[in-house]
Amino acid sequence: MTMKRLIGAFGLFACIIILSGCWSRIEINDRAFVTAMFIDYPEDGVYEVSLGFPLPNRMATGIGLSLGGTSGNPYSIVTKRGESIPVAIRKIRSDLSREISWGHCRVIVIGRKMAELGIDQLLEFTAREPNFHTKTFLFVSPTTGKDIANLTPVFERLPSEVLREFAQRNVTLGATIKDFLEAEASGGDMVTGLLTIGQMEMVSEKGKMSTWVGTDGAALFKSGTMVGTLDVIGMRAGLWLNGKMMSSMNSIHSPTDGKTISFLIQTSKSSITPIVHGDKIEFSIRIEAEDDVLSSESNLDLMDPEQIRMLESLLSEQLKDRVTRTLRTTQSKGADVFNFGKMVSWKYPKKWKEIKSHWRETYANCEFHVDARIFVKRTGTEKNTVIRD
Repeated sequence: MTMKRLIGAFGLFACIIILSGCWSRIEINDRAFVTAMFIDYPEDGVYEVSLGFPLPNRMATGIGLSLGGTSGNPYSIVTKRGESIPVAIRKIRSDLSREISWGHCRVIVIGRKMAELGIDQLLEFTAREPNFHTKTFLFVSPTTGKDIANLTPVFERLPSEVLREFAQRNVTLGATIKDFLEAEASGGDMVTGLLTIGQMEMVSEKGKMSTWVGTDGAALFKSGTMVGTLDVIGMRAGLWLNGKMMSSMNSIHSPTDGKTISFLIQTSKSSITPIVHGDKIEFSIRIEAEDDVLSSESNLDLMDPEQIRMLESLLSEQLKDRVTRTLRTTQSKGADVFNFGKMVSWKYPKKWKEIKSHWRETYANCEFHVDARIFVKRTGTEKNTVIRD
């Protein structure tokens, strides 16, 4: 056999091997796609894991009907308990007719009790599972994670889509598993969204009492353990600090008659600069935003430049006070949830080596200089309020 024929035969043999397919493949019809994970710690030494799965046979028509006409939710929640998170998941897997796939999981909700005990085991699992996306959002439930799994997805098909939209639309602080894992490398301090839950009659559910879920404040984590919370105003201040405040409304009382004037934030940006003076560490925080007048019940003249400057000053002072109050709350908890230490390590690496071991004590005594500047750009076509006394 000539060399040319030998090379050709080898190439043909290689093609046959490639065309034979992957020995370890799992067909799509044999996969159960996880869209959300809900984790609780109901009793000592026991974890409760609930996984949310879409049901393809009920999603064809988009109205909760299967091809056979059977009504029902287009998703399922499966719950098991175990001495660890992987053990509970293994029990769920044993009861499914399909293989679990993590590629579509974008939301994790943990119960408050588990958050207060620590999330190290959760981070260990997500870091070691090769198919788990680190961009998955993590939320804290005010009660249990399983309670959140029972929410009624009115505008979306799946409960996970509702929670994911909360984070993607920046209506709350949406920290990801990646954020928590990166924070672990520098102490484990982090902040993430806190949910709220309740029962109400829903027209979409034919007037039945149904579970609704919304956004509340934020949960503060120190060394991977929840140590406190922020209220809604504090959570929104966190959005400002993280540069994630997109479109929002805020109101002030008019300096002329005390009536309400509301503004809609159109654009915003923020910057944080660490400053080291010997053993003293300060942070210069600059926030800028442009607002539009959304509504006014006041007799204040919106066409008067002096009046507009007065409103801008009031808005700026309000934002400064809210950001400062939020930072003081984190200092009182000794939790650097906004990762100011990382900024010091970037700009002053030598200084960071000196203070890294006792950074939390140092952070509690840091000074923050907040410079908030809000500009009112558009006041609308009406000079004054159309409301008559």
